[in-house]
Amino acid sequence: MILNLAVQSREISKKSVRKHLRKSGFIPAIVYSEGQPGIAISVPTNEFSKLYKKSIGEVAVFNLSLAGKELHAIVKARQIHPVTRDFVHVDFLELHPDKELNLSVPFKFIGTPASLKEGGIMEITVRELKVSCLPKYIPEDIPLNIENMKIGEAIYIKDVTIENVNIKEAGNIPIVSIHATRTGKAETTQTDETSAPAES
Repeated sequence: MILNLAVQSREISKKSVRKHLRKSGFIPAIVYSEGQPGIAISVPTNEFSKLYKKSIGEVAVFNLSLAGKELHAIVKARQIHPVTRDFVHVDFLELHPDKELNLSVPFKFIGTPASLKEGGIMEITVRELKVSCLPKYIPEDIPLNIENMKIGEAIYIKDVTIENVNIKEAGNIPIVSIHATRTGKAETTQTDETSAPAES
């Protein structure tokens, strides 16, 4: 997914200045580029929030318009207020056509296992896969068909192959499993992990 966003340059500033920036309708952000100092920018809150929500579940490339130039970047990290859930700070990573980058790509689970109606319980342990690739090969998501999974079966990271993409995680890690339950009641469990980077 490609998203266009006009941004403004700013100076690295104190916490009080960044707070005023947020009250003015902007999110302080930094665009990082390998081997170069980060570029401090301000991002319009409303527009970025709409685009970010639109990209949930996919890897999105932002075309950032800055002072007549266009930077291609992905969101590397974001800091969210624990109470208001507003964006506090965003880190972008600039993309270079000839340089591989490390990123996490979400799985897109397709179908519902019939085994859930037979008393199975589905456990999803991995929702994103750490990979590396050139920018032109970045997948928006990783489709994973789970419709025919039976009780006792699991899909592992070693079962996933993506052309021109290097998988950076151990192959013996299960992504999704179907277990038997004593009650016979179909259930789904999941394990998610979130983190918020420190603000710059």
